[in-house]
Amino acid sequence: MKKKLTLPAFALALVVGFSGCDLQVNNPNEPDRARALASPDDVESLIASSYQQVWAMGHYWDNANFAFNHMSSRHTATWGNNGQNDLGREPREPMPNSTSYRWSYVFSEHWSDAYGGISAASDGIRAIDEGLEIGDGGERNARARAFAVANQALLSCLLALWYDQAFIVDETTDLTGELETVDYNAVFAHAMGVLNEAESAARAASFSLEPTWINGNAWDNNQWADYLVSWKARCAANMPRTDAEAAGANWSQIIADAQNGIRDVVVVGEDRSSDTAWFDDLKAKAQQNGTWHRMHMDWVGMADQSGEYQDWLTFQTSKRTARKMAFGDDKRFPAVNEDGVLGESVSPTAASTGPRHRYNANIIFIASRGTYRQSHYGDARYDHYTLSCNFCESGDMEEMTSQEMDHYVAEARYRMGDFAGAADIINVTRMQAGLPPAPSNPTDAVPSNGAGECTPRKRYDVQGRCGNLRDAMWFEHFENVFNVYGGLEFFHGRRNDILPAGTALQLPMPAGDLEVLQRDIYTFGGSAGGAAGDPTPPSVVPGSFDSALQRATYSLERLRAHQKMSRSREDLVVR
Repeated sequence: MKKKLTLPAFALALVVGFSGCDLQVNNPNEPDRARALASPDDVESLIASSYQQVWAMGHYWDNANFAFNHMSSRHTATWGNNGQNDLGREPREPMPNSTSYRWSYVFSEHWSDAYGGISAASDGIRAIDEGLEIGDGGERNARARAFAVANQALLSCLLALWYDQAFIVDETTDLTGELETVDYNAVFAHAMGVLNEAESAARAASFSLEPTWINGNAWDNNQWADYLVSWKARCAANMPRTDAEAAGANWSQIIADAQNGIRDVVVVGEDRSSDTAWFDDLKAKAQQNGTWHRMHMDWVGMADQSGEYQDWLTFQTSKRTARKMAFGDDKRFPAVNEDGVLGESVSPTAASTGPRHRYNANIIFIASRGTYRQSHYGDARYDHYTLSCNFCESGDMEEMTSQEMDHYVAEARYRMGDFAGAADIINVTRMQAGLPPAPSNPTDAVPSNGAGECTPRKRYDVQGRCGNLRDAMWFEHFENVFNVYGGLEFFHGRRNDILPAGTALQLPMPAGDLEVLQRDIYTFGGSAGGAAGDPTPPSVVPGSFDSALQRATYSLERLRAHQKMSRSREDLVVR
C-alpha cells in the first residue's frame, strides 16, 4: 500500500535515515555535507564511500544479518546480541519493532545504511550534473557518475530484499513535494532498471576503479559492469518472498546474468584498529564455534546417518537437546566425534574437524533459552580467517562466489523443468564431497550406499527418508553459500518455503522512522506469518521528533564504537 509523505516529516526522516552518509568520507574529522562537497576530490571521495554501505549491509553484524541467519535455521545461538535470542525462538514471535527494544538496530541499520549510501551517491551525481569537473576537464566524471548510479541501484536492491516497503530516492527527488513509499516489488523494479543503466554507462566509458573503492579491486570499467551483472542475478533470485512468488521470477534472465557476470569477488580486509570499513563480521564472528555459532540441528540433521536427528524430531520442541551424529560418506563433516560416534567405541583421538564442519564436545548456549537451539556442530570454513588473532580481520574476504552463482543457475534450471541441468550443477560439489550424484528425475531419491546411508535426508522428516533432487539442491546451496553475504541463507529459505512456521519474511520499516512520519508501527512474524499476512502491531508507545533525533545521534555514536571495537570476543557476548 502506498503511503504519502510531505515535509517536514521527510526532512527529519532524512536526518535519521541518511545519518551515515558522510561517515565514510576519507577524512578523519568526518566532514559535514557542505565540506564534503567543497571540492572535486571531496565529491569523488563521497561517491566512493557509497559502496561502503553496500559492504556494511552484507558483512557487518550490528544489523539484521545475524538474527536472520538464525531465522533461516542455518545458524543457531542464544545470545542476546543482534536479536538472536529473541528472533530465534520457536514458536516464532512477532518481531519487536520498537525504539525501546535493546537491539532495535536489527530493524533500522540496513535502512540507515541504504539511505546513507544513496544520499552520498545522489549528492555526488547532483554536483556533477550541476557542472562540477572531477580531474582535468572532468576526465573522471564518467567514472564517478557510473560508480554512484550503480551504488544507488545496489542499495535500492538491498532495501527491496530486506523491507516490505521503502522510498525511491535519487538525485532527482524533489523533497519539497509529496513522496510515497512503494512495496518491495516496485523498489526491486526500480533497482533493476537503474542497474541496467549503470551497466550501460560503465561499458560506454573507459576507466579503472581506485583500489580502495572496493578494497583490493582496481577493476576496469568492464569488470565493474560484470560485477553489476552478477548483482542482477543475486537481486532477482533472492527477491521472492515465497515459493509461489519464485515461480514467477524471470529465471532465464537469472541464468544469463549468473553465467555472464564476474563470478568470484574477494575484498581485502584490514585490521579494524585502523578505523577501516573493510572488515567482515560474518566471517570473523558468525562462525566462531567457541562463542557465537553452531550449526542448527535442522540443517546438520539432513546429513545425519545415525537416526539421532529423526529421534530428535519426535520430541516436543522444548524437550529437544543436542545430539551426536554420524555422517557417512560426506567428507565435509568430521569422520567421527572426538569422543566417538554417538559416544561409543571409537578412539577419542579420531579427527573432530572435517574440511568444512567441526564437532564440538561442549555446549555453549544457555539451556533456559531453549535446548532445541543447542548443537555440537559448527562451520569451520573460515577458521584461517578468524583464528589468526583476536579481532584480526585482515586478509581476503569473499563477497561473491562462483558457487553462489552456480546455485542460482541450478535452481533456475530446476524451476524451468531442466532437471538434468540442475543435477549436473549440484553434483559437482556432491561428488567432491564423496557423495554419489543426485538423480536427474526429480521424484527419485538420492542414492544410498551399502549401509543404507544417504545425503541429504528430507528436512523435518521423522521417517528419515532419503531426499530427492530438490532436497539435494537445498542442501548444496546451504553448504556452499554460508556467510558469503548477509541474508543469502534466509532469502533462500523464504523463497523455497522451508523456514520454520511463523518466521517473518521481511523487515518492517523501522519503528523510529514510523514515529517520525507519524505512522502506525507494525511488524511481521509469529501468528501473523510473513509478507502476505496482516502486520502484527507490537505494544509500542509512539515517540516524538526529539526522540528520533536522539536515535540518529545514537546511531552515529554506535557506528563509531563499532569500528573501534577492541574488546575480547567473550566480553561482547550479552547473555
